[in-house]
Amino acid sequence: VMPETKRLFLIDGMSNIYRSYYAVPRLSNSKRVPTNATLGFAMMLRKLMTQHHPDYIGVVLDSPEKTFRHEAYDKYKSKRIAMPDDLVVQMPYIERVCEALRVPVVRVARYEADDILGALAYQAADNGLQTIIVSTDKDLCQLVRDPQIVVLRVDKTGETFIDEVGVKARLGVPPNQVVDLLGLMGDASDQIPGAPGVGEKGAVQLLEQFGSLDAALKGWEEIKKKTYRESLRDNVEIIRQSRELATIDVDAPIRLDLEALVTKEPDHRLAYELFSELEFAQMTREFADAASGAGPADRGDSEAIDYRRVSEMAELKDLIDSQLACERVAIAISGKPGELHGIAFSSAPGGASYCDVDASGNRQSAISLLNEVLDNGLVEKTIHDHKRALGLAQPAGLRIENVVDDTLLAAYLLDPERTKYELPAMAVEYAQFSNEFPSELPERTAMEADLTGRLADILGARLESEGLTRVYREIELPLVPVLFRMERAGFRVDVEVLNRLSAEMEHELEKLTVHIYELSGEEFNINSPAQLGDIFEKLNFEVSRRTATGKISTSRDILDELALKYELPRLIIEFRELSKLKGTYVDAFPSLIDPSDGRVHTTLNQTVAATGRLSSTDPNLQNIPIRTEMGRRIRRAFIPADGCVILSADYSQIELRLLAHITADAVMLEAFRGRLGSNLRFRGGPRECPRAVPSDRPP
Repeated sequence: VMPETKRLFLIDGMSNIYRSYYAVPRLSNSKRVPTNATLGFAMMLRKLMTQHHPDYIGVVLDSPEKTFRHEAYDKYKSKRIAMPDDLVVQMPYIERVCEALRVPVVRVARYEADDILGALAYQAADNGLQTIIVSTDKDLCQLVRDPQIVVLRVDKTGETFIDEVGVKARLGVPPNQVVDLLGLMGDASDQIPGAPGVGEKGAVQLLEQFGSLDAALKGWEEIKKKTYRESLRDNVEIIRQSRELATIDVDAPIRLDLEALVTKEPDHRLAYELFSELEFAQMTREFADAASGAGPADRGDSEAIDYRRVSEMAELKDLIDSQLACERVAIAISGKPGELHGIAFSSAPGGASYCDVDASGNRQSAISLLNEVLDNGLVEKTIHDHKRALGLAQPAGLRIENVVDDTLLAAYLLDPERTKYELPAMAVEYAQFSNEFPSELPERTAMEADLTGRLADILGARLESEGLTRVYREIELPLVPVLFRMERAGFRVDVEVLNRLSAEMEHELEKLTVHIYELSGEEFNINSPAQLGDIFEKLNFEVSRRTATGKISTSRDILDELALKYELPRLIIEFRELSKLKGTYVDAFPSLIDPSDGRVHTTLNQTVAATGRLSSTDPNLQNIPIRTEMGRRIRRAFIPADGCVILSADYSQIELRLLAHITADAVMLEAFRGRLGSNLRFRGGPRECPRAVPSDRPP
């Protein structure tokens, strides 16, 4: 990027729309309108605007009419597959996205987007601007003029800026030879024939030998390979026409209007309405300020609040008496595991009281008074993240009973794909709360209690309207204390088993290392992708894809591809998998054992997986492999307590089971009934599962 140079971002519309359509899983909103391409395109566009801050921006789309290329060659794009129906439906929404984000759409009748991109990019370069063309189309590499014009490729691996060096690395030729390359190799997607029998590799070789397509056509007799020689001799007109069809018309009839392309602030109200309609939760939240009619900098006056700090025992006694008179209170607890700081109570919007358990001078008396409310089954409690609250309260001697609302769980059920559920963000989104969130602990905790109370009723109404109340009250809420007890119980681990496994795996890794060095012909850092790529280059491994710098990729999919033909990549895969198992599990678990009970304690998360399943973190006990022998041996290091068993129940083929239930198909129902219990496995203790496990003895 040229410093202090204004930048124009030109988005190749259809290239990015199709990429979004195939990259994002099939999605639809509650009205069954397909939304995957719209979501992917909107996220791409918004990311460009917020991360790169372009001075000018525009989306360029093809003209619906036939172009001059169709007139020059009747087979041009004649076999291109029609746009999928579920993408056709999304095109008007994509244009509405551009309108809401205030990104202009540019079209010119009878010209393709490539020509418009080329014409605008060249005019911008002539006016001293830098143009970034956002596309995955290799044809546009012919426009690269360092440093004024570069191509930005956005794909699943991230963003890659392609300049002159990048074009050579990607295509094997510099930008000024791209049209010659396309003339020789053709383009199957556009039905540009090229030279019959000459593919991309051959085209690059010919251009390296002759320097240009014209020179290759003139010197065809010097070509060593017979098929290439005869192809260039017999197909001169087809090859020249292919080059002409592939050449972008940078003189297309369009004038660069920078004033029309100036980057503007999105229309917040329009964006909020559109993304709400499409049910894009994250982007709806971004523009939630429009819900109350306020602009991004116009949020109105802050609300009146009354937050008090209680430090004297007499004040605390009065506070507890007032909370006992309430049917429901919202609470927030501050601190970290083993170090409770304070508790805040809120029984009305805008009001909250914070109790510092140490400020009273008698911590135990303060705890006893607090328990009069917290442990009272007649007073309903609302909490944000009940399980975390239990983890803070229990070690301090606090008992929390009769929790009827957890705003974290409610928010998760309403939007399970969200990654975070912070109270301030939800208060803005759901309650249009506009106060600044305080940094001081007492005020912050008091506000958390206040916001929790405000949100409980709002989220409860939303759960009711979306038919989620039963799931919330009968499944998610009762599960919290169960998960908390499971986390507290932990898993018993046989350290000796892990130590033996570690030694065996170290020995196996040493053997693999020796074998890998023998096949490579030299020693290198096996864990270094760059060094491994150099080894593959030295051994002349053939791959279908390279990195943006032209090196052989060493990603897992490429290794799997190479392993079908070469032994070395297969050994690299085996080395990586064994090394990961050893480092992540076998060597890590002993250091994670709690010395107070000799167990590993994981965290079981209810609000992480969008599918509703639990996730395990710190450490992740769900990722221990089960299909490999080494993975099964690692699992055997987990042992039950005396007189108990470990039960593994795999609820397999869930989609097919749901289908059997919905369709009531007799054959499917019988198949699954016949397999009931076939996935249950017991280990340790007696073969029969005991009817009950004593509550004071964790399994």
